[in-house]
Amino acid sequence: LQTQSQKTKRTDRHQHRQSFDKLPQHLKYRFSSMIKKTIASLVFLLVVGTTFAFLPVIPQTTEQHATSSSFLAAATSIVWLTGHEDLRVTNDHGGFMGALEEQKENDNDGVIQPVFILDPKIHLQSKSPSALKRLHKCLSSLEDDIASLCSSILVSPLVIQTGSACSLLPQLAQELEADSCHVIDNDVVTSMRTSQQVTCQALIDQGLTVRRWNNALRPSAPWAKTKTAASMPSFYPDYCEIIANQQVPMAKPRKKNNVLGTVAKTTTTTTTKLSTGTGTSVVPSLPELMEWSQSVTPSAVTDFRLSSQSKSAQSTVEPYEDLITNQFTSEQEVQKALDDYHRLGKDAFGDYLYHYSYDNQSNSNSMYAASVTRLVKECRPRDGLAVREVPTRTFSPALTMGTVSARDVMISSSRNTNNIDSSSNLNPSPWSWGRSSDESLTDVLEWREWFRLLADRSLALQERQGQTAATSGGEKEQSGDAREPGTVQYWRWKEQYLVRYLTWPAGKDYTKGNDDSPAMLLVHGFAASAEQWERLVYSLRKENMEINNDGKDTTPPIYAVDLLGFGHSEKPGLSYTQYLWESQLVDFAVEVIATPLIMVGNSIGGGLSAGAAASLGTKICQGLVLCNTAGVLVDPDIYEGYDKANDPTIRTWTDAALQGNPYEAPYRPVPLIGNNALDAFGTAIIQLIYPQIEKRLSIIYGHRMANADPAVVYAIQQSAASPGAANVIGSGQKLAPNRPLNEVLFMNDDDEKDNLKVMAVIGLDDQVSSPQVAQNRAKLFSKFNSDTVTVEELEDAGHCPHDEEPDMVAKSIWKWLLAATSSSSTRAISRKEEEKVYNSR
Repeated sequence: LQTQSQKTKRTDRHQHRQSFDKLPQHLKYRFSSMIKKTIASLVFLLVVGTTFAFLPVIPQTTEQHATSSSFLAAATSIVWLTGHEDLRVTNDHGGFMGALEEQKENDNDGVIQPVFILDPKIHLQSKSPSALKRLHKCLSSLEDDIASLCSSILVSPLVIQTGSACSLLPQLAQELEADSCHVIDNDVVTSMRTSQQVTCQALIDQGLTVRRWNNALRPSAPWAKTKTAASMPSFYPDYCEIIANQQVPMAKPRKKNNVLGTVAKTTTTTTTKLSTGTGTSVVPSLPELMEWSQSVTPSAVTDFRLSSQSKSAQSTVEPYEDLITNQFTSEQEVQKALDDYHRLGKDAFGDYLYHYSYDNQSNSNSMYAASVTRLVKECRPRDGLAVREVPTRTFSPALTMGTVSARDVMISSSRNTNNIDSSSNLNPSPWSWGRSSDESLTDVLEWREWFRLLADRSLALQERQGQTAATSGGEKEQSGDAREPGTVQYWRWKEQYLVRYLTWPAGKDYTKGNDDSPAMLLVHGFAASAEQWERLVYSLRKENMEINNDGKDTTPPIYAVDLLGFGHSEKPGLSYTQYLWESQLVDFAVEVIATPLIMVGNSIGGGLSAGAAASLGTKICQGLVLCNTAGVLVDPDIYEGYDKANDPTIRTWTDAALQGNPYEAPYRPVPLIGNNALDAFGTAIIQLIYPQIEKRLSIIYGHRMANADPAVVYAIQQSAASPGAANVIGSGQKLAPNRPLNEVLFMNDDDEKDNLKVMAVIGLDDQVSSPQVAQNRAKLFSKFNSDTVTVEELEDAGHCPHDEEPDMVAKSIWKWLLAATSSSSTRAISRKEEEKVYNSR
């Protein structure tokens, strides 16, 4: 009987142990903590009761009761990981360090609960396969790193939930009985910023303390200390003067052990089960992420991505994409890359890893990747790539996702440089020659910091009620024709580089999918920016309401984007080619607009829009307006297509571009001095042109000089003074041969009905290319099939007709749109009748 009783007791203990094991990890910690505290309290009471048995009893107050109750409670601190600069554990993570300090200050055994909310609209919708691969790799690595901490400090396994953070996180906080949440400061990308703002306010309303942290290089800068981003100057030289003496916090050197405690070598596999949403400590598999992404992505975007993967359409895969994803993504990988970069130096590191930009099997239909392959085909990467390209491509994805902090990288760069905070490094002399490995990496960090702060400043100004100075132009005097200011928003191209764009809402009577026009994407010319389209947008809306007679506003949603390297978009140290910008436009159309659209481009923006439209196809890009466009244009009567070689694998200029233009002269760097010469060349051009900007604009806007106002002048000056501008200009020497407009505009020449509808708006008094060139190009465009190409000649306009004569261009666009939509719809009205109706109105 005793033996049986012992067996029963052992079985009961085993069952209790199994039940305990099934508990969520954070409840185990809390339960164990309460047991320890209860035992300690009983011992304490026994000793105290024996010692003070004869003292009078003093009743406790309500406040004391509350203190006693809170002492026994184990508080939970949530660390919300957003995927924006915070997906790490071991180095310089303000969220984890703040939560740990909070637990120490409160002197309790609370739990730190890391949470990642997988928001379909932020992390999945229209995302590229490479972005999903990096996210999956970062989360998997982060999950393992956090699990290894569970045996050393009170950190629960990572919880991942799918849904909207503003609804899931408050519910989760309530279920965990959390009293605080640590989250990084607001991002500047619109979707993430809105989610952070709304979610943090919901947590505050619920009674939680929300503690924000950031990765700023200089937390002591005036605008950082006062939390007033709007007070930061918008001119880079002024910014440099203010922060020249601001110190970058010198964190402790990186170590193999964790800042939160020694990292155990073994990991746990505990699952945290919650009743709120879909919660698990298991990272979804990559196929699952791909499937979920496809389910929330518009069908037109999915079809385009599938066609590019099957090589039936051009891809936008970036150079070295597989290399970066496979070797420089997780926290451990990027720390190793950082050590190797400093050990080998920029040149040796780049020559070893970046000699080939892509393998032919996966990326052979990307002209962007091929254009960089061309640069290193006949020379070493140190000579073919931009001065800062190796550190830019290596560390930008990790810095954006947060598997390494900018401060940590800055400290590592100070090993051989003692003046990382000096103004000479922030804003080097225009005539300084070259950049060392440490200086190049420091430039990457400083440039990223400037453009992030500039974006935060614009958004802070915009979020002030009644404030309209969110753009550079909005800060200066405006004159001339009326403008309609756009709403400033930001997008991160390739999940790495900030891109500013302006949006204008659809008219109140606009109906998507009916006879109304699809969305419009406006693309500026060289040295210009998105602000230059504000006058045309005003005229488009005004003209639209006049056409409708009844005053209805059926203007479609309108977007204007800053090309990378111009305006408020970043100017990373890359090799800029036409195919980089075309890929940016394709990705913007797919990831941001994600609906059928019409592209309108001026100057170089016209040529880039034509190339992007050809890649997108007519299902997405349904029309193209070219305003004094750049690009090679050959007389249709003599054009014979690609004729550089008798090669059956290269039949078109596009085929040649995809193979790195093998039959053209290869790229040759400047002997002996290499790419440093291109930076010097770009600097010299800026120094020459900068004092003449106002004068040159008065010539370009000769028929409407009032429109060349201080706002337009300052927007160009500000961009030219920003870091990276010299590299953008110097990269002009690296451009691959252009595909002729004859080819890109008529990619479907075998099936004429599928060709893009095009309108060429040409200001005949073009003072950039010359009036004679403008007149000749108008004649060449007129030789194309009039059912496909429409030509509008404007005698009283020059190189920028959309900003010099916005009313005339707006009328031409609506007239062309009415004719184009009528030819492809079921309206029982001919093109001439439609135009007659328009003219009568």
